[in-house]
Amino acid sequence: MLLDPVDTKILEFLKIDSRMPFLKIAKELGVSESTVRKRVSKLKLKGIIRAFTLVLDSNLSFESIVAVKCLPKATKKVSEKIREINSLMPVVEVTGRYDIFCQLSAPTAWELNHLIDKIRGFNGVLETESFFVF
Repeated sequence: MLLDPVDTKILEFLKIDSRMPFLKIAKELGVSESTVRKRVSKLKLKGIIRAFTLVLDSNLSFESIVAVKCLPKATKKVSEKIREINSLMPVVEVTGRYDIFCQLSAPTAWELNHLIDKIRGFNGVLETESFFVF
């Protein structure tokens, strides 16, 4: 899908700060706040904007990339179950040795391990491999 220059600029501002006030974006672009609000709503409806997210300082949490191998035809359901844990964390379906990669974050190592164990328990999961993020 092709985006017009205004939509592209709105996305650039939101990538820098997803909480940037629409009024500030509007002033920068020379359009009304309602224009920005309507365009963001349309971008959300079209699935271009899937979430407004928060990136924590890694000093405040434990992070891991988790690779998940699934039974044939179970990948979609497992991906959905992983997204239910936290809809804001990245979850991608891939080709290769593993079927899914996701990024997990938790305030303690114990809680991070609990999340990984939860994924291991999902129906259709054959194997996981975790990579601690420094």
